[in-house]
Amino acid sequence: MKPVFDFFCHSPTIMFGAGRANEVSARLRELGRSRALVVTTASGQRRYAQVIESMGAAVKASFTGAQPHCPIEVANAALDAFRQRECDAVVTIGGGSTIGVGKYIAVETGAPHIALPTTLSGSEMTPLFGVLVDGEKRSRREPRALANTVIVDPMLAQSLPIRETATTGMNALAHCIEALYVPKSNPLTSQLALTGIDMLYRALKKLADEPADVEARTQAAYGATIGGLMVNSVGIGMHHRICHILGGRFEVPHGESNCVVLPHVLAYNAPAIPEACATMESVMGAHPAVALQRLVCDLGAPVALSELGVAADSIAAIASESFHHIDHNPLPVDEAAVLRLLQAAWAGQEPSVMQAH
Repeated sequence: MKPVFDFFCHSPTIMFGAGRANEVSARLRELGRSRALVVTTASGQRRYAQVIESMGAAVKASFTGAQPHCPIEVANAALDAFRQRECDAVVTIGGGSTIGVGKYIAVETGAPHIALPTTLSGSEMTPLFGVLVDGEKRSRREPRALANTVIVDPMLAQSLPIRETATTGMNALAHCIEALYVPKSNPLTSQLALTGIDMLYRALKKLADEPADVEARTQAAYGATIGGLMVNSVGIGMHHRICHILGGRFEVPHGESNCVVLPHVLAYNAPAIPEACATMESVMGAHPAVALQRLVCDLGAPVALSELGVAADSIAAIASESFHHIDHNPLPVDEAAVLRLLQAAWAGQEPSVMQAH
């Protein structure tokens, strides 16, 4: 245990529980707002029509063009809609990319943002967001990007396909796992992170067999909320740096890159966190890196970069760019180590704690 540490966690107001998605209009009134722009995808507008209808006259306008990785053109189109309709709040209903549009609007206008996550990305809990500009995923951290309110209603995820549950769930697990070894980790965040890992792993195992299980969906949403808090409190590490390169350069969905890369990065860094790995192994029944890859298989999600359209001859370039974006890691890392890790991830090999050392 660190004898001296700092703990920081500036969190949105969190409203958690089944049925709470219908409280958006009441929350807007509490904030003194009445002209909301609702941001979703086209399918999200249909899927969550009842939630949008429950907001009544508080909905001034809708934007249904959210896209993966939040292209800057999409973000600016949503911002234009917000300004043209003279909105005074933004409500997002969707996953990380949709919520990213809301963050962009909040940063540019100062308007309060109410986020209703429908996946397990955890994005709603952080002031981090990325926009895709000329093929590059540009990450930003802005205080005004932090949502005013997050309404976590597990019932919104009931219709989420199991593959998307798996991919965003692995992203949430990555948030908790990286929190164990980033430089700002401390005893408080480590205990929270281990709780999140336990809840997410058990929930995803259950959902692999019973995708509609309400209790498992609730536990997964709770674990993902913890994961988002971890990003907000202690930040991200090598794993997410690699995934951001894959997303920006190859348009690999963030959740899917998490499924493939996380087991290999955890295998690499496992020697730095033996106690945490032992705790995770007691939950998972095997070394956590191996257990996570098996879970991905059980969920029908990808285990190899080759499955995601990443060409073998591009791995060296990805490794080089990723290495130059890694600002810290609990173990020494060089470009050759990142290359070996990515080669194993491309082939879908079983991760080994010895492969990178």
